[in-house]
Amino acid sequence: MSGFGLAQTPNVAQKQKLILTQHLRLFLSLVQMNTVELREYLEEQLIENPALEEDPDSSLETEKEDPGESLLNELGPTESDYPAPEELEFSTETSEETTWENQIPNQDSLFEYLHWQLSMTDFSELQKQIASLIIGNINEDGYLEIELEEIARLLEAEGSSEAGGDRMAEIIRVAEKVRTTFDPIGIGSRFLSECLAAQVLDLGYERESPLVRAVENHIDDLGRKDYEKICAELDISREEILEIKAVITSLEPKPGRPYYTKDATKNIVPDFYVYKVGEDLQMQSNRSFPKLRISSYCRKILADRANLTGETTDYLREKIEVAQRIVRCIEERETTIRKVMEKIVDEQREFFDHGSAYIKPLKLKDVADTVGIHESTVSRITSRKYIQCSQGIVELKKLFSRGVRSSNGQKVSLEKIKSMIREIVDEEPAQCAFSDEDISRILSMKNIKVARRTVAKYRKILDIPSSSKRLSKEV
Repeated sequence: MSGFGLAQTPNVAQKQKLILTQHLRLFLSLVQMNTVELREYLEEQLIENPALEEDPDSSLETEKEDPGESLLNELGPTESDYPAPEELEFSTETSEETTWENQIPNQDSLFEYLHWQLSMTDFSELQKQIASLIIGNINEDGYLEIELEEIARLLEAEGSSEAGGDRMAEIIRVAEKVRTTFDPIGIGSRFLSECLAAQVLDLGYERESPLVRAVENHIDDLGRKDYEKICAELDISREEILEIKAVITSLEPKPGRPYYTKDATKNIVPDFYVYKVGEDLQMQSNRSFPKLRISSYCRKILADRANLTGETTDYLREKIEVAQRIVRCIEERETTIRKVMEKIVDEQREFFDHGSAYIKPLKLKDVADTVGIHESTVSRITSRKYIQCSQGIVELKKLFSRGVRSSNGQKVSLEKIKSMIREIVDEEPAQCAFSDEDISRILSMKNIKVARRTVAKYRKILDIPSSSKRLSKEV
């Protein structure tokens, strides 16, 4: 009887590492922070991580050699093998710190924020109707409180003309679109596993990966720590299930949580400045937060590495990896945000020259396609950030606007239409007040077709009384 020979053979397999998830999660978290929040975060990291120190050089130019990389090379192989961020296109140095502070109302509610994102989509009228019903039934934790079948019944009650089967399929598609592309990711989920799965997919994991399958099918098993069952059904090792658990515990189980509490007012500091130099517009980032680098103290300790214990070496490796991740994510944040801002400033040149009546139609998708990032990332970047320009301090998301196509084929922004309505009312003859129908006809004569009910909605937004009230006031 011949014996069985055992031989080792190389097995090449592609595997997503936990370290990649940490990098992506940190990047997405940093792009959502405004200048004040970023400064607070970096100051905390300077205190907590001995491998970080403040760089006295305020330039954001990338060093030719990353000192953190060289230190990690000295300590031995590591999984922190990220591609280097691309060079910044120009410096963001400020010659003198200028404090711009305004008292503004509290941030939008979750409901308002989601409706703003909805207004920036290319949804059809039916899809907007479905999404509006979904948003209106999301609780403060960020979960959908009614069944999708109930939304179908509500649509039917509202007179939707879509067939029943087609309507249900459309509801499922819209619900997934809201859950996976609106910010915060996972909003409008019906249950925990659906919410966490959306966040995991947003991090770049494939739907068939063990991580997604664990979230979708074994979230209760993870809660019971039934690791043997999960390992057997997913055909993974115990080490892999512990990595999966680490990723899952870092996710946000309640995507509506950031909107729980809001102050009545808050002080703001602009995140960007736009000013005119000759005929050109220049954009400057607010650099009122520290630039970090790998600590010189760590380098001195490693110079005498022969006297370090294994525990100390592991500790230094961990802290340097975290420090390197922060430094690189900050650089990537600055690069990505600058590209987004350049696109916005370029598209809205007339706004910076003449004011809000000249805002052009601009959607999140327009910027996302140009920069090469996801729409939800653009939404994160533009949320709760402000720009100082000749028009004052402006919330960045106000520079996005839906458009109405005029009869000559050109798109006109809603801000422009509101400005035109204001002008029509201001110029109406004495002892006469135009009705909403009159204003609609006047706009039509200017090649802009807007329904009477739409005029009424914008008139209320502009706080313009109805024609009867305006007339009685004149009398």
